[in-house]
Amino acid sequence: HKTNREIEVTDDSSIINEKGKDTAFFKESGAQNVILLKTNYEGLLEGYRRARKLLDEDIEYLIIEGNSILDFIRPTLVIYIDSGDSQEKESAIKAKGKADIIIDRENLEKLIKVGNSMKFKINFEQVSCFNAHVICKALNIKLPKFGKMLDDQNIKVRYCQLGLFK
Repeated sequence: HKTNREIEVTDDSSIINEKGKDTAFFKESGAQNVILLKTNYEGLLEGYRRARKLLDEDIEYLIIEGNSILDFIRPTLVIYIDSGDSQEKESAIKAKGKADIIIDRENLEKLIKVGNSMKFKINFEQVSCFNAHVICKALNIKLPKFGKMLDDQNIKVRYCQLGLFK
């Protein structure tokens, strides 16, 4: 990890909307607010706190792109986009292990371009009913379809009091 402790946090639209950058992709994809955080590992938690202050408290979704931040926060849902790179960084390998679902980049790109049904892997043998609902809402998947996907992967849903999943 780098040792420079400089932390840069911005929501400046001229930086956020720079062509070819991930921030511009998020904005073009419909994100209401996009914040860029640039720092080294040691500055991540402080940078996250600064970035979070730029957002409303009552936001419905907070999407964070990055691997190492998972060492500092416990999100409700972790989606890992697998590039298929055989030389993954240590932080990527660690993040993949913490992911609730793994989507390979090719399937994600197809979904974005042509609206195909998304294929992905649940990263655990079981998922909570709450997280199953979060996944459905985040990925716009109907509950019965998601239930079939779980069945196909032999994933059990736990703590489901509504009886929506087996």
